Amino acid sequence: MKRPLLRSISSCLGLLLVASSCTTTVHMQALAPAAVHMPRDMQRIATASRVLPDSRRDKFFDVLEGVFTGEGPMVDRAGTEACIMSVGESLVRNSPRFRVTPANLQLQGRTREFFLPPLAPAYVQQLCRTSQVEGLVVLEAFDSDMLLEQKKEERTIKEKDKPDRKVQVTVVNMAMRVVTGFRTYGPQGTVVDQAKQEDRLNWTSEGATYQAALAGLPAPGECIRQVSLRVGDQYARRIAPSYVAVSRDLYTRARKDDFMRQAQQRVAATDWTQAATMWQQAARNPDARVAGRAFYNLAVAQEMNGDLPGAIDYARKAAYDYHLRAAVAYLRELQARQQAEQVVEQQMGGTAN
Repeated sequence: MKRPLLRSISSCLGLLLVASSCTTTVHMQALAPAAVHMPRDMQRIATASRVLPDSRRDKFFDVLEGVFTGEGPMVDRAGTEACIMSVGESLVRNSPRFRVTPANLQLQGRTREFFLPPLAPAYVQQLCRTSQVEGLVVLEAFDSDMLLEQKKEERTIKEKDKPDRKVQVTVVNMAMRVVTGFRTYGPQGTVVDQAKQEDRLNWTSEGATYQAALAGLPAPGECIRQVSLRVGDQYARRIAPSYVAVSRDLYTRARKDDFMRQAQQRVAATDWTQAATMWQQAARNPDARVAGRAFYNLAVAQEMNGDLPGAIDYARKAAYDYHLRAAVAYLRELQARQQAEQVVEQQMGGTAN
């Protein structure tokens, strides 16, 4: 059974109405292709972490690094746990490509080198048999760096019935960088993907003193966790087609056409069937501007229903027959989506519902 390539999110449908505009924005979710293709016979996967220290020497260096960087000992371990958890959750939440087992394997094997040699194929196959999966997504390298910068700035204090006064504050910026190394192992126990990924986030706080400014920043462990969650999600999207947000504009009115007005009311109630009926009526208007906008809206309605060929036909009509400039750009977006959908179909091949 085919998985849906487009997910309408009517419960989260956003209608951003602007009084001075004649458009509104609607939202949907569409499957975007993965960066790499996975084997077709790999349907069930488990996640694993391989960055646990395997010697007292490595444990010592981890604690020492935490002391000197200010991150605190063991915060990297919390980051690795968040990172691998994020991969599994993102695959479950955002992609129908894999069935993810709840197992989260902890494998020994970290050294001071960033990437270890790949796991032995026979060992991977043994782990897969034990977990009843055909593949493993393994976090094999993890490192974090924190950078603190401070500067002095002047602020103007305004108080009622008092003259303005200027005060000096200390502004502290904290940048947290996380670098990870992932490998995905396939049914034969061999590496089917390997990627080094990096992401960072920044936080800023200010106070009367440096210590006061620091107190306003989140704990380093929480910062590492937030960046790790992002990196995990990014790797999940690398190996599996994943839903992404898509926004489309709709015309809400055109030269006081009553059908366009009625259709807008149906959209506000998320009644797309009735809205499309109103736009079909508006498309018969002899005024080219009204008809063009109606056909444009019909294209959006077809896309919302998962019918890209139908959406492209309506967008072509709005663009070529009624010379609607916005429809030309929309047509290009639809054609790009159609090409992406073909890639997704190949990447999803054989996925069971």
